[in-house]
Amino acid sequence: MQTLLSQAFLVPLTVTAEGALRDAKGRTPQIQGGAHWYVLSDAGTEITAEFGPALQREAMGRPDIGIFYVDQRLRREKALDLRPDFDLALLLAYDYIGLPIAVQANVLTKLLPSATKCGAAFSYAVLLEAVKAGVPISRIAEILATRDKRYQQIPTQDRQRVIEDWLGQDRTHFALKPGIAPYALQLTRNANEMPPVTLCIPTRQGRPATENGAAQNRPFITGLLETIARLDYPMDRLHVIVGDDLPDGSAYANRPWPFELTRIVTTRAPGEPFNYAKKMNQLWRLSQTEQVVLMNDDITSESTDWLQALLTFSMQEDVGGTGARLLYPNGTLQHAGMAGGLISTCAHTWLGCPADQPTYQDWAIVHREWSMVTGAVFATRRSVLEEINGFDEVFTLEFNDVDMCLRLKMLGYRIVYTPHAELVHHEKASRGETAPPGTDLNRFLKRWRTYLYNDPMFNPNLDRQSLSLRPLASA
Repeated sequence: MQTLLSQAFLVPLTVTAEGALRDAKGRTPQIQGGAHWYVLSDAGTEITAEFGPALQREAMGRPDIGIFYVDQRLRREKALDLRPDFDLALLLAYDYIGLPIAVQANVLTKLLPSATKCGAAFSYAVLLEAVKAGVPISRIAEILATRDKRYQQIPTQDRQRVIEDWLGQDRTHFALKPGIAPYALQLTRNANEMPPVTLCIPTRQGRPATENGAAQNRPFITGLLETIARLDYPMDRLHVIVGDDLPDGSAYANRPWPFELTRIVTTRAPGEPFNYAKKMNQLWRLSQTEQVVLMNDDITSESTDWLQALLTFSMQEDVGGTGARLLYPNGTLQHAGMAGGLISTCAHTWLGCPADQPTYQDWAIVHREWSMVTGAVFATRRSVLEEINGFDEVFTLEFNDVDMCLRLKMLGYRIVYTPHAELVHHEKASRGETAPPGTDLNRFLKRWRTYLYNDPMFNPNLDRQSLSLRPLASA
Protein backbone atom coordinates (compact mmCIF):
# COMPACT_ATOMS: atom_id res chain seq x y z
CA MET A 1 0.00 0.00 0.00
CA GLN A 2 2.99 2.32 0.15
CA THR A 3 2.48 3.13 -3.54
CA LEU A 4 -0.69 4.95 -2.52
CA LEU A 5 1.40 7.55 -0.75
CA SER A 6 2.77 8.78 -4.07
CA GLN A 7 0.91 11.02 -6.52
CA ALA A 8 1.95 8.46 -9.13
CA PHE A 9 -1.08 6.40 -8.19
CA LEU A 10 -3.37 9.12 -9.65
CA VAL A 11 -3.85 8.89 -13.41
CA PRO A 12 -6.05 11.78 -14.68
CA LEU A 13 -8.15 11.09 -17.79
CA THR A 14 -10.68 13.23 -19.61
CA VAL A 15 -13.99 11.84 -20.85
CA THR A 16 -15.03 13.51 -24.09
CA ALA A 17 -18.62 14.38 -24.98
CA GLU A 18 -18.70 11.23 -27.12
CA GLY A 19 -17.59 9.04 -24.20
CA ALA A 20 -13.98 8.52 -25.30
CA LEU A 21 -11.03 8.62 -22.89
CA ARG A 22 -8.06 10.94 -23.42
CA ASP A 23 -4.87 11.46 -21.44
CA ALA A 24 -3.24 14.81 -20.64
CA LYS A 25 -1.82 15.02 -24.19
CA GLY A 26 -5.12 14.21 -25.88
CA ARG A 27 -4.12 10.66 -26.75
CA THR A 28 -6.13 7.48 -26.26
CA PRO A 29 -4.64 5.94 -23.10
CA GLN A 30 -3.61 2.34 -22.59
CA ILE A 31 -5.78 1.27 -19.65
CA GLN A 32 -3.90 -1.10 -17.34
CA GLY A 33 -4.74 -2.69 -14.02
CA GLY A 34 -2.75 -2.30 -10.85
CA ALA A 35 -2.86 -0.50 -7.49
CA HIS A 36 -3.28 2.98 -8.96
CA TRP A 37 -6.50 4.92 -9.61
CA TYR A 38 -7.86 6.56 -12.74
CA VAL A 39 -9.58 9.90 -12.17
CA LEU A 40 -12.16 10.40 -14.92
CA SER A 41 -13.19 13.99 -15.46
CA ASP A 42 -14.52 16.20 -18.25
CA ALA A 43 -13.53 19.48 -19.84
CA GLY A 44 -14.07 22.47 -17.60
CA THR A 45 -13.96 20.57 -14.32
CA GLU A 46 -11.21 21.55 -11.90
CA ILE A 47 -9.94 19.05 -9.37
CA THR A 48 -8.83 20.64 -6.09
CA ALA A 49 -5.39 20.12 -4.60
CA GLU A 50 -7.01 18.16 -1.77
CA PHE A 51 -8.48 15.57 -4.15
CA GLY A 52 -5.37 13.38 -4.23
CA PRO A 53 -4.73 13.25 -0.46
CA ALA A 54 -8.43 12.67 0.22
CA LEU A 55 -8.56 9.81 -2.27
CA GLN A 56 -5.40 8.30 -0.78
CA ARG A 57 -6.87 8.43 2.70
CA GLU A 58 -10.20 6.95 1.69
CA ALA A 59 -8.66 4.25 -0.51
CA MET A 60 -6.39 3.09 2.32
CA GLY A 61 -9.19 3.22 4.90
CA ARG A 62 -11.79 1.54 2.68
CA PRO A 63 -10.00 -0.96 0.43
CA ASP A 64 -13.34 -2.54 -0.55
CA ILE A 65 -14.45 0.53 -2.53
CA GLY A 66 -13.80 0.41 -6.27
CA ILE A 67 -15.26 3.81 -7.27
CA PHE A 68 -15.35 7.09 -5.36
CA TYR A 69 -17.24 10.28 -6.22
CA VAL A 70 -17.07 13.69 -4.56
CA ASP A 71 -19.09 16.80 -3.80
CA GLN A 72 -18.69 19.79 -6.10
CA ARG A 73 -18.80 23.57 -6.13
CA LEU A 74 -20.75 25.17 -9.01
CA ARG A 75 -19.05 28.38 -10.08
CA ARG A 76 -21.72 29.91 -12.34
CA GLU A 77 -24.62 29.09 -10.02
CA LYS A 78 -22.65 29.97 -6.87
CA ALA A 79 -24.01 26.78 -5.33
CA LEU A 80 -22.89 23.42 -3.97
CA ASP A 81 -23.71 20.06 -5.53
CA LEU A 82 -23.84 17.79 -2.47
CA ARG A 83 -24.65 14.10 -2.66
CA PRO A 84 -25.76 11.23 -0.44
CA ASP A 85 -23.70 8.08 -0.24
CA PHE A 86 -24.28 5.61 -3.04
CA ASP A 87 -27.96 5.47 -3.93
CA LEU A 88 -29.03 3.05 -6.66
CA ALA A 89 -32.66 4.23 -6.73
CA LEU A 90 -31.51 7.83 -7.27
CA LEU A 91 -28.98 6.76 -9.91
CA LEU A 92 -31.74 5.05 -11.88
CA ALA A 93 -33.79 8.25 -11.71
CA TYR A 94 -30.90 10.40 -12.99
CA ASP A 95 -27.12 10.48 -13.03
CA TYR A 96 -26.62 12.27 -9.73
CA ILE A 97 -22.93 11.26 -9.65
CA GLY A 98 -21.72 12.46 -13.05
CA LEU A 99 -18.03 13.39 -13.25
CA PRO A 100 -15.43 13.38 -11.83
CA ILE A 101 -15.15 9.85 -10.47
CA ALA A 102 -12.10 7.94 -9.26
CA VAL A 103 -11.99 4.32 -10.43
CA GLN A 104 -9.54 1.73 -9.15
CA ALA A 105 -7.39 0.54 -12.06
CA ASN A 106 -8.33 -3.14 -11.90
CA VAL A 107 -11.99 -2.16 -11.73
CA LEU A 108 -11.78 0.09 -14.80
CA THR A 109 -10.07 -2.60 -16.88
CA LYS A 110 -12.88 -4.97 -15.95
CA LEU A 111 -15.71 -2.55 -16.75
CA LEU A 112 -14.22 -0.84 -19.80
CA PRO A 113 -15.32 -3.30 -22.54
CA SER A 114 -19.03 -2.93 -21.68
CA ALA A 115 -18.95 0.78 -20.91
CA THR A 116 -17.16 1.88 -24.08
CA LYS A 117 -20.10 0.60 -26.14
CA CYS A 118 -22.34 3.26 -24.57
CA GLY A 119 -20.81 6.36 -26.17
CA ALA A 120 -21.85 9.55 -24.40
CA ALA A 121 -23.29 7.47 -21.55
CA PHE A 122 -19.86 5.97 -20.83
CA SER A 123 -19.43 7.13 -17.23
CA TYR A 124 -23.06 6.29 -16.39
CA ALA A 125 -22.51 2.79 -17.77
CA VAL A 126 -19.35 2.42 -15.67
CA LEU A 127 -21.40 3.02 -12.53
CA LEU A 128 -24.20 0.59 -13.38
CA GLU A 129 -21.78 -2.07 -14.61
CA ALA A 130 -19.94 -1.71 -11.30
CA VAL A 131 -23.20 -2.42 -9.46
CA LYS A 132 -23.77 -5.51 -11.61
CA ALA A 133 -20.22 -6.71 -10.94
CA GLY A 134 -20.59 -6.21 -7.18
CA VAL A 135 -18.06 -3.37 -7.04
CA PRO A 136 -18.83 -1.08 -4.08
CA ILE A 137 -19.27 2.63 -4.87
CA SER A 138 -19.04 5.39 -2.28
CA ARG A 139 -18.71 9.13 -1.95
CA ILE A 140 -16.06 11.26 -0.33
CA ALA A 141 -18.19 13.84 1.48
CA GLU A 142 -15.85 16.74 0.71
CA ILE A 143 -15.99 19.49 -1.92
CA LEU A 144 -13.11 18.35 -4.10
CA ALA A 145 -14.08 19.61 -7.57
CA THR A 146 -15.32 22.82 -9.16
CA ARG A 147 -17.55 23.01 -12.24
CA ASP A 148 -19.09 25.89 -14.14
CA LYS A 149 -22.57 24.42 -13.64
CA ARG A 150 -24.29 21.24 -12.54
CA TYR A 151 -23.32 18.09 -14.45
CA GLN A 152 -25.21 18.00 -17.73
CA GLN A 153 -27.46 14.95 -17.91
CA ILE A 154 -26.94 12.78 -20.95
CA PRO A 155 -30.11 12.35 -23.07
CA THR A 156 -32.85 10.36 -21.37
CA GLN A 157 -33.02 7.83 -24.19
CA ASP A 158 -29.30 7.08 -23.81
CA ARG A 159 -29.66 6.53 -20.08
CA GLN A 160 -32.69 4.37 -20.70
CA ARG A 161 -30.73 2.12 -23.07
CA VAL A 162 -27.94 1.74 -20.50
CA ILE A 163 -30.45 0.80 -17.79
CA GLU A 164 -32.20 -1.71 -20.05
CA ASP A 165 -28.87 -3.36 -20.89
CA TRP A 166 -27.98 -3.37 -17.20
CA LEU A 167 -31.29 -5.01 -16.30
CA GLY A 168 -30.60 -7.81 -18.77
CA GLN A 169 -33.21 -10.54 -18.47
CA ASP A 170 -34.94 -8.59 -15.69
CA ARG A 171 -36.01 -5.99 -18.23
CA THR A 172 -39.08 -8.14 -18.94
CA HIS A 173 -40.25 -7.41 -15.39
CA PHE A 174 -39.70 -3.65 -15.44
CA ALA A 175 -40.50 -0.61 -17.52
CA LEU A 176 -38.98 2.87 -17.55
CA LYS A 177 -41.29 5.87 -17.71
CA PRO A 178 -40.67 9.62 -17.68
CA GLY A 179 -40.28 10.90 -14.15
CA ILE A 180 -41.72 14.03 -12.57
CA ALA A 181 -38.55 16.07 -13.09
CA PRO A 182 -38.10 16.63 -16.85
CA TYR A 183 -34.76 14.79 -16.96
CA ALA A 184 -35.72 11.96 -14.57
CA LEU A 185 -36.82 8.39 -15.18
CA GLN A 186 -39.25 6.30 -13.15
CA LEU A 187 -38.68 2.58 -12.65
CA THR A 188 -41.94 0.61 -12.63
CA ARG A 189 -42.77 -3.07 -12.39
CA ASN A 190 -45.00 -4.47 -15.09
CA ALA A 191 -48.63 -4.42 -13.99
CA ASN A 192 -49.30 -8.01 -15.10
CA GLU A 193 -46.74 -9.25 -12.56
CA MET A 194 -48.28 -7.70 -9.46
CA PRO A 195 -48.39 -10.31 -6.67
CA PRO A 196 -50.91 -10.92 -3.88
CA VAL A 197 -50.50 -8.29 -1.18
CA THR A 198 -51.93 -7.67 2.29
CA LEU A 199 -52.66 -4.15 3.55
CA CYS A 200 -52.57 -3.98 7.36
CA ILE A 201 -54.57 -1.08 8.83
CA PRO A 202 -55.15 -0.19 12.49
CA THR A 203 -58.21 1.88 13.38
CA ARG A 204 -60.32 3.10 16.24
CA GLN A 205 -62.82 4.56 13.75
CA GLY A 206 -61.58 8.09 14.15
CA ARG A 207 -63.59 10.65 12.23
CA PRO A 208 -62.65 13.91 10.52
CA ALA A 209 -63.92 17.08 12.14
CA THR A 210 -66.49 19.40 10.62
CA GLU A 211 -65.93 23.16 10.39
CA ASN A 212 -67.41 23.65 13.87
CA GLY A 213 -65.15 20.95 15.32
CA ALA A 214 -67.74 18.18 15.67
CA ALA A 215 -66.87 14.71 14.37
CA GLN A 216 -68.42 13.59 11.09
CA ASN A 217 -70.40 10.35 10.88
CA ARG A 218 -68.09 8.79 8.30
CA PRO A 219 -64.88 7.30 9.79
CA PHE A 220 -61.46 7.70 8.20
CA ILE A 221 -61.21 3.96 7.58
CA THR A 222 -64.08 4.17 5.09
CA GLY A 223 -62.21 6.74 3.01
CA LEU A 224 -59.11 4.55 2.95
CA LEU A 225 -61.05 1.45 1.93
CA GLU A 226 -62.65 3.45 -0.89
CA THR A 227 -59.18 4.59 -1.93
CA ILE A 228 -58.04 0.95 -2.06
CA ALA A 229 -61.14 -0.05 -4.04
CA ARG A 230 -60.18 2.48 -6.76
CA LEU A 231 -56.74 0.96 -7.29
CA ASP A 232 -55.72 -0.20 -10.74
CA TYR A 233 -54.74 -3.56 -9.25
CA PRO A 234 -56.21 -7.07 -9.51
CA MET A 235 -58.77 -7.07 -6.69
CA ASP A 236 -58.54 -10.83 -6.27
CA ARG A 237 -54.91 -10.30 -5.18
CA LEU A 238 -55.75 -7.64 -2.60
CA HIS A 239 -56.24 -8.60 1.03
CA VAL A 240 -57.03 -6.02 3.71
CA ILE A 241 -56.72 -6.69 7.43
CA VAL A 242 -58.28 -4.05 9.69
CA GLY A 243 -57.50 -4.11 13.41
CA ASP A 244 -60.34 -2.20 15.09
CA ASP A 245 -60.35 -1.07 18.73
CA LEU A 246 -64.16 -0.88 18.65
CA PRO A 247 -66.38 -3.97 18.71
CA ASP A 248 -68.92 -2.61 16.19
CA GLY A 249 -67.54 -2.34 12.67
CA SER A 250 -70.83 -1.87 10.84
CA ALA A 251 -69.86 1.67 9.75
CA TYR A 252 -67.55 0.17 7.10
CA ALA A 253 -67.23 -3.62 7.33
CA ASN A 254 -70.68 -4.52 5.99
CA ARG A 255 -70.14 -2.92 2.59
CA PRO A 256 -69.49 -5.20 -0.43
CA TRP A 257 -65.83 -4.33 -0.99
CA PRO A 258 -64.20 -5.71 -4.19
CA PHE A 259 -61.24 -7.08 -2.21
CA GLU A 260 -61.04 -9.53 0.67
CA LEU A 261 -61.56 -7.72 3.98
CA THR A 262 -60.71 -9.31 7.32
CA ARG A 263 -61.69 -7.40 10.43
CA ILE A 264 -60.41 -8.26 13.89
CA VAL A 265 -61.21 -6.54 17.18
CA THR A 266 -58.02 -5.42 18.92
CA THR A 267 -59.20 -4.99 22.46
CA ARG A 268 -57.00 -3.86 25.32
CA ALA A 269 -57.20 -4.69 28.97
CA PRO A 270 -58.74 -2.00 31.22
CA GLY A 271 -56.14 0.71 31.79
CA GLU A 272 -53.74 -0.72 29.22
CA PRO A 273 -52.21 2.17 27.22
CA PHE A 274 -52.34 2.23 23.43
CA ASN A 275 -49.25 0.64 21.84
CA TYR A 276 -49.10 1.24 18.09
CA ALA A 277 -46.10 -1.04 17.60
CA LYS A 278 -47.78 -3.95 19.39
CA LYS A 279 -50.97 -3.54 17.39
CA MET A 280 -49.17 -3.45 14.05
CA ASN A 281 -47.17 -6.54 14.95
CA GLN A 282 -50.43 -8.32 15.66
CA LEU A 283 -51.81 -7.34 12.24
CA TRP A 284 -48.90 -8.19 9.95
CA ARG A 285 -48.50 -11.58 11.60
CA LEU A 286 -52.03 -12.40 10.40
CA SER A 287 -51.07 -11.81 6.76
CA GLN A 288 -50.90 -14.80 4.43
CA THR A 289 -48.92 -13.07 1.66
CA GLU A 290 -45.24 -12.23 1.32
CA GLN A 291 -45.96 -8.66 0.21
CA VAL A 292 -47.25 -6.49 3.05
CA VAL A 293 -48.15 -2.79 3.26
CA LEU A 294 -48.54 -1.15 6.67
CA MET A 295 -50.92 1.84 6.58
CA ASN A 296 -52.54 4.30 8.95
CA ASP A 297 -56.31 4.53 8.52
CA ASP A 298 -56.30 8.31 7.90
CA ILE A 299 -54.94 7.99 4.35
CA THR A 300 -56.69 8.85 1.08
CA SER A 301 -55.62 9.24 -2.54
CA GLU A 302 -57.14 9.96 -5.94
CA SER A 303 -54.28 8.07 -7.58
CA THR A 304 -54.88 4.52 -8.77
CA ASP A 305 -51.28 3.33 -9.18
CA TRP A 306 -49.65 4.14 -5.82
CA LEU A 307 -49.56 0.50 -4.71
CA GLN A 308 -47.73 -0.57 -7.86
CA ALA A 309 -45.20 2.23 -7.31
CA LEU A 310 -44.53 1.02 -3.77
CA LEU A 311 -44.19 -2.64 -4.73
CA THR A 312 -41.83 -1.81 -7.60
CA PHE A 313 -39.14 -1.38 -4.96
CA SER A 314 -40.36 -3.33 -1.92
CA MET A 315 -40.42 -6.55 -3.96
CA GLN A 316 -36.68 -6.26 -4.62
CA GLU A 317 -34.66 -8.60 -2.41
CA ASP A 318 -32.20 -5.97 -1.23
CA VAL A 319 -34.91 -3.45 -0.29
CA GLY A 320 -36.24 -3.58 3.26
CA GLY A 321 -39.11 -1.17 2.76
CA THR A 322 -40.57 1.58 0.63
CA GLY A 323 -42.21 4.81 1.78
CA ALA A 324 -44.67 7.06 -0.03
CA ARG A 325 -44.88 10.79 -0.67
CA LEU A 326 -47.47 12.12 1.76
CA LEU A 327 -49.31 15.42 1.66
CA TYR A 328 -51.37 17.18 4.28
CA PRO A 329 -55.00 17.90 3.30
CA ASN A 330 -54.01 21.53 2.55
CA GLY A 331 -51.56 20.35 -0.13
CA THR A 332 -48.30 20.88 1.75
CA LEU A 333 -45.65 18.19 2.16
CA GLN A 334 -45.81 15.89 5.16
CA HIS A 335 -43.32 13.25 4.06
CA ALA A 336 -40.70 13.00 1.32
CA GLY A 337 -38.08 11.06 3.28
CA MET A 338 -36.40 11.58 6.63
CA ALA A 339 -32.85 12.73 7.39
CA GLY A 340 -30.76 11.81 10.40
CA GLY A 341 -29.54 14.60 12.67
CA LEU A 342 -32.04 17.03 11.18
CA ILE A 343 -33.48 19.35 13.87
CA SER A 344 -31.40 17.55 16.55
CA THR A 345 -32.81 14.03 16.06
CA CYS A 346 -34.36 13.17 12.69
CA ALA A 347 -37.10 14.93 10.78
CA HIS A 348 -39.28 14.92 7.69
CA THR A 349 -37.55 16.82 4.91
CA TRP A 350 -39.43 19.87 3.55
CA LEU A 351 -42.15 19.40 6.18
CA GLY A 352 -45.00 21.86 5.56
CA CYS A 353 -43.57 23.23 2.31
CA PRO A 354 -45.89 23.67 -0.70
CA ALA A 355 -45.96 20.42 -2.65
CA ASP A 356 -44.96 22.17 -5.89
CA GLN A 357 -42.05 24.08 -4.35
CA PRO A 358 -38.66 23.14 -5.85
CA THR A 359 -36.52 21.06 -3.50
CA TYR A 360 -32.76 20.60 -3.25
CA GLN A 361 -31.56 18.45 -6.19
CA ASP A 362 -35.25 17.66 -6.86
CA TRP A 363 -34.99 14.94 -4.21
CA ALA A 364 -38.69 15.21 -3.28
CA ILE A 365 -39.81 14.30 -6.82
CA VAL A 366 -37.47 11.42 -7.70
CA HIS A 367 -37.28 7.96 -6.18
CA ARG A 368 -34.25 7.75 -3.93
CA GLU A 369 -33.01 6.09 -0.78
CA TRP A 370 -33.13 7.49 2.72
CA SER A 371 -32.11 5.80 5.93
CA MET A 372 -35.65 6.32 7.24
CA VAL A 373 -39.18 6.75 5.94
CA THR A 374 -42.46 7.05 7.81
CA GLY A 375 -44.46 3.99 8.75
CA ALA A 376 -47.75 5.73 7.87
CA VAL A 377 -47.47 4.03 4.46
CA PHE A 378 -44.72 1.40 4.40
CA ALA A 379 -44.46 -1.44 1.89
CA THR A 380 -42.27 -4.39 2.86
CA ARG A 381 -42.25 -8.20 2.94
CA ARG A 382 -43.42 -10.59 5.62
CA SER A 383 -40.07 -12.41 5.57
CA VAL A 384 -38.29 -9.12 6.26
CA LEU A 385 -40.58 -8.34 9.19
CA GLU A 386 -40.02 -11.84 10.57
CA GLU A 387 -36.26 -11.35 10.29
CA ILE A 388 -36.33 -8.35 12.62
CA ASN A 389 -39.39 -9.44 14.66
CA GLY A 390 -41.34 -6.43 13.38
CA PHE A 391 -41.65 -3.25 15.40
CA ASP A 392 -39.83 -2.93 18.69
CA GLU A 393 -42.77 -2.62 21.09
CA VAL A 394 -40.73 -0.60 23.57
CA PHE A 395 -41.47 2.37 21.24
CA THR A 396 -45.17 2.55 21.96
CA LEU A 397 -46.18 5.60 19.90
CA GLU A 398 -43.28 7.39 18.24
CA PHE A 399 -39.99 6.32 16.62
CA ASN A 400 -41.07 2.68 16.16
CA ASP A 401 -41.14 3.12 12.37
CA VAL A 402 -37.81 4.97 12.26
CA ASP A 403 -36.23 2.40 14.57
CA MET A 404 -37.46 -0.38 12.27
CA CYS A 405 -35.96 1.31 9.21
CA LEU A 406 -32.60 1.71 10.93
CA ARG A 407 -32.55 -1.91 12.06
CA LEU A 408 -33.18 -2.91 8.45
CA LYS A 409 -30.32 -0.65 7.33
CA MET A 410 -28.02 -2.39 9.81
CA LEU A 411 -28.81 -5.67 8.04
CA GLY A 412 -27.84 -4.18 4.67
CA TYR A 413 -31.32 -3.50 3.32
CA ARG A 414 -32.09 -0.38 1.31
CA ILE A 415 -34.91 1.95 2.35
CA VAL A 416 -36.53 3.64 -0.66
CA TYR A 417 -38.82 6.64 -0.99
CA THR A 418 -40.94 7.02 -4.11
CA PRO A 419 -42.88 10.18 -5.05
CA HIS A 420 -44.87 8.12 -7.54
CA ALA A 421 -46.96 6.81 -4.63
CA GLU A 422 -48.59 10.07 -3.53
CA LEU A 423 -51.29 10.02 -0.85
CA VAL A 424 -52.93 12.42 1.60
CA HIS A 425 -52.31 11.83 5.31
CA HIS A 426 -54.50 13.37 8.01
CA GLU A 427 -51.66 12.95 10.49
CA LYS A 428 -52.61 11.99 14.07
CA ALA A 429 -56.28 12.11 13.12
CA SER A 430 -56.73 8.43 13.89
CA ARG A 431 -55.36 8.55 17.43
CA GLY A 432 -55.70 12.23 18.40
CA GLU A 433 -53.04 14.50 19.83
CA THR A 434 -51.71 12.14 22.49
CA ALA A 435 -48.19 13.24 23.42
CA PRO A 436 -45.53 10.54 22.99
CA PRO A 437 -43.80 9.34 26.16
CA GLY A 438 -40.48 11.09 26.78
CA THR A 439 -38.93 7.69 27.37
CA ASP A 440 -39.45 6.87 23.67
CA LEU A 441 -37.22 9.77 22.65
CA ASN A 442 -34.57 8.92 25.24
CA ARG A 443 -34.41 5.27 24.21
CA PHE A 444 -34.35 6.17 20.53
CA LEU A 445 -31.46 8.63 20.87
CA LYS A 446 -29.48 6.27 23.09
CA ARG A 447 -29.77 3.57 20.44
CA TRP A 448 -29.29 5.63 17.28
CA ARG A 449 -27.64 8.99 18.06
CA THR A 450 -24.28 8.05 16.51
CA TYR A 451 -25.87 6.80 13.29
CA LEU A 452 -28.22 9.78 12.98
CA TYR A 453 -25.39 12.30 13.05
CA ASN A 454 -23.47 10.29 10.46
CA ASP A 455 -26.45 9.44 8.26
CA PRO A 456 -24.90 8.22 4.96
CA MET A 457 -28.02 9.14 2.96
CA PHE A 458 -27.71 12.75 4.12
CA ASN A 459 -24.70 15.05 3.60
CA PRO A 460 -22.61 16.68 6.35
CA ASN A 461 -22.44 19.95 4.40
CA LEU A 462 -26.21 20.38 4.49
CA ASP A 463 -27.67 22.57 7.24
CA ARG A 464 -29.15 20.30 9.91
CA GLN A 465 -31.27 23.17 11.26
CA SER A 466 -33.16 23.67 8.00
CA LEU A 467 -35.89 21.32 6.76
CA SER A 468 -35.25 22.74 3.26
CA LEU A 469 -31.89 20.91 3.04
CA ARG A 470 -29.86 23.94 2.07
CA PRO A 471 -26.04 23.85 2.15
CA LEU A 472 -24.26 25.26 5.16
CA ALA A 473 -23.23 28.86 4.69
CA SER A 474 -19.70 27.94 5.80
CA ALA A 475 -19.28 25.11 3.29
